[in-house]
Amino acid sequence: MSWKTWTGLALGVVGLLLPGAGAIGGQAAGDFAVEEAQPVAEMVEPLRDVEPAEVAAEAVEEAAVEDVARESEEAEELAGPAEPAGVVVGGPEWAAGLDEALAEGVRILEQVHLAPEKTVARAALLEALLRAAEPGAEFLDAGELAARTRDDAREVWEAGLVLVPTAAGPRVAAVKEKSPAAAAGIAAGETLKRVDSREVAAGVSLQKVRECLARGKDAAVELEVLGADGASRTVTVKRERRAKTSLADVEVLPTGIGYIRVAGMYPGAAAEILAAMDAWAGQRVSGAILDLRGAGGHAEEEVALVAGRFTSKGTLLYTKSDRQGVELAAIKAPKARAEERPLMVLVDACTTGAAELLAAVLGGSARGVMLIGHETSGNPLIRQAVELSNGRHALLATREIRMANGTVYWGAGGVRPDVSISDAALNEVVYEPDEPVLRRGKKGPSELDLEDKALRDRTRYDTYLRRATDLLAGLRALGYGPER
Repeated sequence: MSWKTWTGLALGVVGLLLPGAGAIGGQAAGDFAVEEAQPVAEMVEPLRDVEPAEVAAEAVEEAAVEDVARESEEAEELAGPAEPAGVVVGGPEWAAGLDEALAEGVRILEQVHLAPEKTVARAALLEALLRAAEPGAEFLDAGELAARTRDDAREVWEAGLVLVPTAAGPRVAAVKEKSPAAAAGIAAGETLKRVDSREVAAGVSLQKVRECLARGKDAAVELEVLGADGASRTVTVKRERRAKTSLADVEVLPTGIGYIRVAGMYPGAAAEILAAMDAWAGQRVSGAILDLRGAGGHAEEEVALVAGRFTSKGTLLYTKSDRQGVELAAIKAPKARAEERPLMVLVDACTTGAAELLAAVLGGSARGVMLIGHETSGNPLIRQAVELSNGRHALLATREIRMANGTVYWGAGGVRPDVSISDAALNEVVYEPDEPVLRRGKKGPSELDLEDKALRDRTRYDTYLRRATDLLAGLRALGYGPER
């Protein structure tokens, strides 16, 4: 309330109660002005004994209430609508109640006499809020973020192991021929229990195990493996440095099935993958397997080049949008030679980045393709690193990707395969007859019998790969691909 208002009220009261007080003049006004902040009750009290004291007090109080109400209305007009209780000032509507929630948490902790360390509590609150909006959010320190996004290394360590998850831990599904692991005597079917001094616990992420196998300055790495007979042994694997390429392995499996294992979708990946497929032209390869398990990379431009092999020119592969639904780009298939062989794509929880985007596109926009394995990581190049005040980084989904079949990836989950590999399937025992199954009229195993057995041996400890070869064998029996 302004000093002019208080002065007017005071002079009005004096004039009402003391009719002759008008002679006071400016001095009286100055005296009342000095008491600008004086409560109304204190101003009225000295006049209580003067007739009519009750009328004077009522007049002052009514005038004060009207003036306060008028000034309050003016303030509200200037300030705009008041925020609802509990809303973070200047925040969105969804933030309503956050203050109360925080206060409740503090009150409960005080009641039970628990006090978190300040920086830990702050970080936990921030991460919990971000994760509530984006359940797939990841939080990394600077070193972890650098390792996750580093694609510029020219050489990497290679041991030659293909691993699959099992209840007992990572199992060796295959050992690459003439590799360091093969030279050390590691066999398919053994379970990895330790990498140097790091114990490999059951249920550990394959990504963590692969990182352990790839890190370090020395070539030698000590591995403890557990055989199928329960016997444990320790071997030293002298890893080799190899040029970092997009492909980790290319081979033709028994019975005429082409196999490509992708290390990551790096620049030039499409040319490497398509060249490998072209090399099978004269080898009577009836079907192909593209193994994207554990693959990553950030070369998005390579995805359309590979997917174009399994679509028609100009086919919409996917669109990219921001989280408000504004379309940022529409990616279409380039001109490419059509691939007639059926393709099985292997994926797991460690398939991420550009490799995950390729799996999504092949599964949602291509023809003659089937995905096999486990749901992928949920980051087909849709996440952005946001630095937090505590020095860590949050990987948040800031983009949406929509496939041609309508499937949208926005961070709530990964690419779901057409054929899912359950935990029970990873531990299944493969039946193998004591003697090869004889074909009618044959006295001994035929060449095809021997090929079938060789394929079973190659895929015995790799459920993903075995499912893929079984499906391709079934498609071949139905007439897809060249006859055997």
